[in-house]
Amino acid sequence: MPKMKTHKGMKKRFKISATGKVSHKRCGSSHLMSHKSGKRVRRLRKSSTLNVAAESHRIRNAMLEKQCSNPDHVTALKLAAVAAKKAGAEGSSKTEDSGQDEKRVS
Repeated sequence: MPKMKTHKGMKKRFKISATGKVSHKRCGSSHLMSHKSGKRVRRLRKSSTLNVAAESHRIRNAMLEKQCSNPDHVTALKLAAVAAKKAGAEGSSKTEDSGQDEKRVS
């Protein structure tokens, strides 16, 4: 069975946050701005998030990213990543220290 491919159009238009929120650019902000008020133009510059859970889930599945948006699962993944980063930093700092000791002795 071939691999599932990411929908490239959605990849260009949507961004998935670490917690699984789907953000997108607002429509109507690319051209014909002269007749729009400044307040409206400033509001259109900002990206917004999808509020409909079903749409967010559909987009996450199409992009094959962060398909699970369960907050407990996300928190567990974050804690695991932090623990791995700490373990990696401690391991690299030990090797750096030993390298400095060898330089001092030589």
